[in-house]
Amino acid sequence: MSSIALVFFTAMLDGSVRTGPEFSERAFDTHEQCEEFVNAVADDGTGIDVVDSNYEFEFVSFDGLIFYGGCYTGDQYREKFLNNE
Repeated sequence: MSSIALVFFTAMLDGSVRTGPEFSERAFDTHEQCEEFVNAVADDGTGIDVVDSNYEFEFVSFDGLIFYGGCYTGDQYREKFLNNE
């Protein structure tokens, strides 16, 4: 079974700063564990989940920083971001 990595990018709402990809220090055993973690971090008190059915997300923090990315196996990451063919 492959580990799941939380991969994310950040940007300011005005587009002035953009970073990524960044990888969480923690590896997850399942996509669901990663999803639960991201939803907890993103929770602004509304209880609305930010992770979609593809285990990808986008949300804005209270200070205007946009986070977007997903929960990926190594193969999923390579397919999504590294295959330039």
